[in-house]
Amino acid sequence: MFLKSLQLKLILIFFILISTTVLGIGVYSIKKVEEVYYNGFIEEMLNTISSFGLNIKHIKDEETKRTDESLNVGKDFINKKNQVLINEEKIEEEREEKLTQETIKKIYANFNIYFSLNNISRRGYLLNKDYKELLTNQTVSLTDIAKECIGDAQKDSNHFFGMKDKSANSYIFAYYINYNFEKENIEFTIFVEQDSNYINNELAKIRNAYLSAIIGILIVTIAIVYVTARSITKPISILTSKAESIANGSIEHIALSSKTHAGYEIARLVDTFNLMINQIKGNMNEISSEKNKLETILLHLADGVLAFNLKGNLIHANLAAKKMLNVKDEKTFEAIFSKLKIDINLEKIIYLDDWTSSEQMVNIGDKFFNIFFAPFRDESNRASGVVAVIQDMTEQAKLDDMRKEFVANVSHELKTPLTSIKTYSETMIEQDLDEESKNKFMKVILSEANRMTRLVSDLLQLTKFDYKKVAWNKINFDITELTKQVCEKHKIQAEKKEQILECYITSNVPEVYGDRDGIERVITNIVTNSIKYTPEKGNIKVYVGAVYDDAYIKIIDNGIGIPKEDLPRVFERFYRVDKARSREMGGTGLGLPIAKEIIEANGGSIDMKSDVGKGTEVVIKVPLKKDKK
Repeated sequence: MFLKSLQLKLILIFFILISTTVLGIGVYSIKKVEEVYYNGFIEEMLNTISSFGLNIKHIKDEETKRTDESLNVGKDFINKKNQVLINEEKIEEEREEKLTQETIKKIYANFNIYFSLNNISRRGYLLNKDYKELLTNQTVSLTDIAKECIGDAQKDSNHFFGMKDKSANSYIFAYYINYNFEKENIEFTIFVEQDSNYINNELAKIRNAYLSAIIGILIVTIAIVYVTARSITKPISILTSKAESIANGSIEHIALSSKTHAGYEIARLVDTFNLMINQIKGNMNEISSEKNKLETILLHLADGVLAFNLKGNLIHANLAAKKMLNVKDEKTFEAIFSKLKIDINLEKIIYLDDWTSSEQMVNIGDKFFNIFFAPFRDESNRASGVVAVIQDMTEQAKLDDMRKEFVANVSHELKTPLTSIKTYSETMIEQDLDEESKNKFMKVILSEANRMTRLVSDLLQLTKFDYKKVAWNKINFDITELTKQVCEKHKIQAEKKEQILECYITSNVPEVYGDRDGIERVITNIVTNSIKYTPEKGNIKVYVGAVYDDAYIKIIDNGIGIPKEDLPRVFERFYRVDKARSREMGGTGLGLPIAKEIIEANGGSIDMKSDVGKGTEVVIKVPLKKDKK
């Protein structure tokens, strides 16, 4: 998880590279410093040996001269006093011995000076072949490596040998010298041992300084690397964050431009990303607009629409579908359609061809629905789900029933008078009737012909209503006066049945706006119906008044009334409560439907209330006249 961060990877890579480089340089530098110290030690030894060699020659010459003078003075003194016999050979031997010892002492003294033997880090010896110190004749304690170095120097005259003695933690130097003093050679080996702790301490100081420098460099490097890495990774992090936001549905611009410290490549990437976001936003806006448009269409669509994914889960349902199928908590194809007992399954629909669909007719309560099932597919023409479209066929079914009933009623209504006309006509032709019977038959034929005429006229009128072909002559007129006239026209008809027909004006009614002839026909139809279906000595009352923006005509009778179950259908075409009685009274069953069409076409309304055996109340409303502007 740690190494998944690009920033940390960059820091780690740079840290490893730089630290490795710095450490490599450090190790190399320390080795070179150590080498320089060693070479400096050897060079110092060689220079010292060179100076020391010249000094030895000077000491030899000086000691020879001084010894010779001393001995000559002694010889003169003895000869003069004649007290001793001088043995010249003995004197010579003494001279040589004295010379050698003095020379060695001088050499040794100068050796200490030249080699700074007072420096505790360095020790120097003049050794014979037995590793004994020349002056004291004491054996010097040496390591095997030191002895080996001295032995090599003694074997190879006039050459020095230097090396590092790891066992003694020191640098050692050996140089063999062979000086010829008169008759005797002086042989000795200069051996110098330099304590490496001194160099190690110096190197430790250098290493500490170098380590401090390295730590400082690494800290600065890490800071630089962090800033550099962050300048690279920060825009990438922003891009990643914005990509995640896009995945979650949030489309925004990145707060980073090509002029920032992100670098040319990152800036190009950001600009490209912003361009992509602009394109995505444009596409998303377009998609959102289309989605909103589609949702609005589906929401207000009269047909129900349900959509399911391949797993059968409900992914969309408009309001019409929920109301039609009474969908509440159901969320799957099976849960919704299983209760409807539809013989279809999801798999069957999915494998339908693109151009095919499955259709099912279902009945829910008093409603009839036609459901179309079809798969919807993606760009690869693979099924993505199933859509169900529900059409409410209730009204169509009712219309079909009404149409069938209408055709049957028309056929029946026309057939009955035609049958009567045919029957009476055949009787008149086939039989020799008297004048009274002929007149009687002719009256029946005429009555049935008039009935057919009224029926055809009403049918033509309804057809005009259906096809909006009625030309209304709308004007302002006095509805009160019109109602009074209708009542006066039908008073004689009411008096024949000993009925009381009265008209009451409840208030001052302004003029109304509408088709006067059409509204007169409606009032006449209602009044005549009241007279027909009200028993003898009944009462029929007509009220005229105004309420808000409407004038009303209320016709109340105490007639036979209408059953509650029939009342909602009285305005349907050819519907009659008592068909036999209605036909007997000359009704076509189209009066009330025509009245309703006329009133509604003139912006009014007609309502009916009735109780069996108590009577009927009809209220007609007509809009008041319009003010002229």
